[in-house]
Amino acid sequence: MFLKNLRNLTKRVSIRLRLSLLFVAIFGASLTAFGIVTFEYLANSLAKEFDDALYNYAVDVTESVTLDPSGDLSLTPPQLDRFKVYPFSLGTALIQIRHRSGKILEQLDNFGNFELPYKHEVERLSKGEDAVYRTISKVEGLPSKEAESYRVISFAIDTSNPPQLILQIAVPMTLLENQLTNRKWAFEFGIPLILLIASMASYFLSSRALRPINEMIEKARVVGATNLSERLPTPGARDEVQALAITINGMLDRLEKSFLSQERFVADASHQLLTPLTILKGELEQAQRHGGTTPTDISSLLQEVDRLTKLVQDLLLLARVDAGQSRLEFRAVQLEDIVLEAIARTEKIARARGIKISFNITGSEAEEDSSFEGAEDLLFHLVLNLVENAVKYSPDDGTVAVTLEQARDGQHLTVKDSGKGIPEGEERLIFERFRRGKTAGMISGYGLGLAIAQQIAHLHKARLWAENQVNSEGSVTGAAFHFDLKNF
Repeated sequence: MFLKNLRNLTKRVSIRLRLSLLFVAIFGASLTAFGIVTFEYLANSLAKEFDDALYNYAVDVTESVTLDPSGDLSLTPPQLDRFKVYPFSLGTALIQIRHRSGKILEQLDNFGNFELPYKHEVERLSKGEDAVYRTISKVEGLPSKEAESYRVISFAIDTSNPPQLILQIAVPMTLLENQLTNRKWAFEFGIPLILLIASMASYFLSSRALRPINEMIEKARVVGATNLSERLPTPGARDEVQALAITINGMLDRLEKSFLSQERFVADASHQLLTPLTILKGELEQAQRHGGTTPTDISSLLQEVDRLTKLVQDLLLLARVDAGQSRLEFRAVQLEDIVLEAIARTEKIARARGIKISFNITGSEAEEDSSFEGAEDLLFHLVLNLVENAVKYSPDDGTVAVTLEQARDGQHLTVKDSGKGIPEGEERLIFERFRRGKTAGMISGYGLGLAIAQQIAHLHKARLWAENQVNSEGSVTGAAFHFDLKNF
């Protein structure tokens, strides 16, 4: 439940704050772990230095122990060396010598009722340890207590095994405790202060980093259907934000082109649909006024219905092609069979005008398997539009030459007519929707056939272009359409 509530809370928090909190959490955890490890290392280092100093002091005290001929021990405080610095006060050190049995042989300073532990120390020294350390936190019975904790070292004076004489020194740990306390306070106050500074810095930096995105958001809000020309600001830094801005601007470019194309398409389609509908309405009104229809009227009506049907079919096909490759089914097809079927479909119209259609296949691979992956019905419409277009623009008793060149890497289809050719500068314009060449004259059509063919070519990653045929004298003898399809 807690995690669910936490997730719901984070969903309502801005990315800037989430980034700042995440950074502070990770940085805080890392800094805290580093502080703990560092403090433990410093504490161990200071404790080791303290024990080393205490050991050196014990060695100095051992050298001041004397044994007279009668066997009595005498213990005098060692001479202070001005070159030695100890992390404890020598004047507060408790020093005594004990027998391994526990009997106290010599003491310096007033211990009162305070007794240093020794049994465990004797056992460890008997096992060969050089010195044994212990920290005493409860100091009871000591007349002049200098600190809450004392560090005790037990040190063997003689070299016998097991040792018989043991030197014990207890010193206050005030300086060591103060050092550790100061460092602990430094960590306890320093880490939160650093986290506070880091959180403010991360919030500021995240605001700076997200500023371009906020500007993009504000700009994107004003982009609409009426101002698709607006573009998002592109940051100068070559980072992910710049890539995002470039990507979105590219998408807006495509949307603008698509929207403008859609507007133009709707306007042109409405205009083209209006023409046959107007004619149909006029014919029907005339028939209504005269109280009947003649065979001529019916024939005219049927022609307009056929034209309207053809236009609607082209519009539906264009909409299907615009849907893209994801909605098409590609399979192995033979372009030769498609060309033959398209020629057969156009043969009747061509024969009625005395136009001869020739078809030739060339290439070293003509007799081998020349199939490729494609949408067969769309390719048929492409070839049919090219052949029908060539027949339309060829004069009566003219010729249309269709050539299919097959090769290992692809196929090249050329359709040539014997008409007036393409007006100069319109070689690309004729592939636009509802665009008809200046030489179209009274030739029927709506300017959709070549636009559909070009879209089908793009779906197959193929090239479709047009050019004029020129004879040796420089005269135009017709137009040639080329369809270059690579095998894939």
